[in-house]
Amino acid sequence: VTDDLPELASDQVYQAWFVRGETPVPAGTFATDDGSATALLSGGMATGDVIALTVEPAGGSEAPTTTPIVAIPTA
Repeated sequence: VTDDLPELASDQVYQAWFVRGETPVPAGTFATDDGSATALLSGGMATGDVIALTVEPAGGSEAPTTTPIVAIPTA
């Protein structure tokens, strides 16, 4: 669940990642509605993953092309 995220250009999306050590694993893309969104992460989370959020080209990327705007460590 997100709130207060900036609206992106029509050729961009937010993309979530599971970061395992140094390896980012795509976890889905989403857009916001007035800065808010609820997104279900795709794939399986592993113990110790960091959940990261980047801005990517529409359709998403195989690897992050921008620095994460959010990084949430998990246990």
